[in-house]
Amino acid sequence: MKKIWKFILTNSDTLIAILVSLMAAIVGMFGGNQFLLLPGIAATLAILSVSLIRDRINREALSEQISNLKRHLPDRPSALAFFRRPPDLAPFIKQATQIDLCGVTLTNTIHGQSAMLSKHLENGGKLRVLLIEPASQAIEMSAQRSVRTKDTEYYHRQLESALYDIACLIIFTQDRQQSGVRNAKPENISVRLLSYAPSFGMISFDAKKKNGIIFVEVYPHKYGFQLSPTFELTPENDEDWYYYFVDQFDVMWKAASDWDPTPYVQKISFDT
Repeated sequence: MKKIWKFILTNSDTLIAILVSLMAAIVGMFGGNQFLLLPGIAATLAILSVSLIRDRINREALSEQISNLKRHLPDRPSALAFFRRPPDLAPFIKQATQIDLCGVTLTNTIHGQSAMLSKHLENGGKLRVLLIEPASQAIEMSAQRSVRTKDTEYYHRQLESALYDIACLIIFTQDRQQSGVRNAKPENISVRLLSYAPSFGMISFDAKKKNGIIFVEVYPHKYGFQLSPTFELTPENDEDWYYYFVDQFDVMWKAASDWDPTPYVQKISFDT
């Protein structure tokens, strides 16, 4: 009922014009008095003219309000709106068919999401991982920008843990394949190693699709490791920058060296 009254009040002049014109037409046609048509037409035109003037005034007022709003808006969005806390990755892993990970060691990400990644691989999903090379200068580079600049052993341990978890994912996928799960394919896991420490971490889901999404983590220096700035990119909202980071991953991937999981897989198989 409120919607009906709102419609009537908003369009009252137009409704009156329609009513007057109908009354004049009816009287003119059936009343035999054609002279009533002219006043009816004149009244209708007057009402419509008032309506047009009112609409023009409203449009000018709206245009002025929009101009004022633009003048008061900042030149760029606030960093508080742009950067965000690291997201819950589980829903994205569940929906994706292709996942790309890039980082220094990615220990927390891989270990924390091992169950979801296992399910992803069991369902036929693909996984690409970019990590630093344990025997390269990347270890020293990572330590240099941390709080304990000499503690390279920490990064060695973290990297070994991540590679161990990846080997476990490979073994899991092999076992599922041998159990008759057709979609589970160990070759869907690819790992490459960088000879340098990347300046950002990156997780992308279905990056080559229209509904893809990328999360980029800006790595800190010395302090701020507890909450690194993270931002989100989609092809719809951030077209140029979205594909910039898609290309960045591809460039790093091509420049990285393949990782041979055999020693880790054999060690795990022997231990179990």
